[in-house]
Amino acid sequence: MRRLTLLFGALAASCCVAPLPADTTSLQSILTNVNGSQTTDFTGYNTGAFNQTTGLGTLTYTYNPGPGVYFFDVFFDHELNVPFFNEFGTVNGAPAAGQSYEIGDSFASNIYADVQAGGTLANTNGLPGQAGNFLGSCVGANCNGDFAAAMGFAFTLGANQEEVITLSVSHTNPGGFSLQDTHPVDAANLTALNLFINGSAATEPTNSNQGAVPEPFSVVLLGTVIIVLMAAFRRRFAPGVK
Repeated sequence: MRRLTLLFGALAASCCVAPLPADTTSLQSILTNVNGSQTTDFTGYNTGAFNQTTGLGTLTYTYNPGPGVYFFDVFFDHELNVPFFNEFGTVNGAPAAGQSYEIGDSFASNIYADVQAGGTLANTNGLPGQAGNFLGSCVGANCNGDFAAAMGFAFTLGANQEEVITLSVSHTNPGGFSLQDTHPVDAANLTALNLFINGSAATEPTNSNQGAVPEPFSVVLLGTVIIVLMAAFRRRFAPGVK
């Protein structure tokens, strides 16, 4: 029904009005799978620098369950302008160690199911074709479609460690590794529009034990101060010293 409704909208745009100059980027859905625990909202994320309507900005997720081997997978279904099924994907650069990815059509691929299954993603681009699908009538593997992307991270945590995952979505190419969504010029859009998704994972020390035990340098410094003060006190009150 969604595809049919927007198909009529695209036809109206091409027949009755001038091409649309505005960016209508939106985030239709998100799925996060953290070591088997799945959510379809922004539970656990820091969304202070992220627009949940457009799907643009930066998300951070901090995970510290204790020592072990874990994975984090996330699925994004963005739409770039109308019609949303006239998009194609590009993989820029190469993923980092422990990082995996997948691009596919949100309707006609297994990308959502792959994130539900969890673990290392397929590292494939299932939507590379650039044959226009403005009217939704293109047939074959080379056709544009409804872009969706997934990114995953595998990591190992030790004692007092946490994983900080950072995900960024922008219309500006960040350089390095990214998953690119492109809506080309068509009858309803004057210019092509690109979207870039990139991410990183960093293992960091937790803050849980700070303040419980003084740092070795602090202990040494405190001991030195005490010794100096005691020496000054003894000298001040020693016989014959004024």
